[in-house]
Amino acid sequence: MTPRHQILIVEDEMVISMELAQTLKRLGYGIAGQVTRGEDAIQKTGMVRPDLVLMDIMLQGEMDGIEAADRIHDLYDIPVVFLTAHSDEATLQRAIAVQPSGYLIKPFRDRELYSTIELSLHKHDLRRRLMPHLSQPLESGVPEDSPCLFLTPDWMISGGNTKACELLGMSADSFIRTRLDSIISLNPTPQQVTMPDGIFLKKGDGTRIPVLLRLGTITGADGTLSGYVVALTGRDTPA
Repeated sequence: MTPRHQILIVEDEMVISMELAQTLKRLGYGIAGQVTRGEDAIQKTGMVRPDLVLMDIMLQGEMDGIEAADRIHDLYDIPVVFLTAHSDEATLQRAIAVQPSGYLIKPFRDRELYSTIELSLHKHDLRRRLMPHLSQPLESGVPEDSPCLFLTPDWMISGGNTKACELLGMSADSFIRTRLDSIISLNPTPQQVTMPDGIFLKKGDGTRIPVLLRLGTITGADGTLSGYVVALTGRDTPA
């Protein structure tokens, strides 16, 4: 059976790298390659275009895993999960700043590895499918009269304003801490492919309405990404 996803391993301890490769194969993943340096990780990613990169933070060479992940993100938009034995606050903050898809502290269990990879792949796929449908960027702040959802950097719903609750027909408690795709669907049936933009909002009563989305970023005082805001514009035709 052909593996569904190819993983690039970036780990400078060969014994750990080989054990990790065996574990990934056992979990059903393919190995896109194994490298030991950050510079090689960037080059290999460009050559083989893996579905995900598992990146040790402390690497041989002049470039550590955090720098390499930042470059991979900019050049190829491929999700990176950090692997590290270092859980100190300074390292964690540096890692967060480059927006990794996941973060695992060594040693970790197979189940933790699997769930982190699957969640990272899901988040990346959701963002990839959603971004082309956005009608326009949200550049001037949150419109007071627009239904808005607030998301974490992982694209989980962290809140919604009163207008969003009214449009959805449910309370915020019903959708907070759920995935964005629990209430947003992309072309869920063949008949809906022809609808404008192909994005549908799942209301509390089970109906779907076509919507347009505008996306804005929420940043902290230090300029790092802390989340997103999505402004919704509903249409009149229910699905």
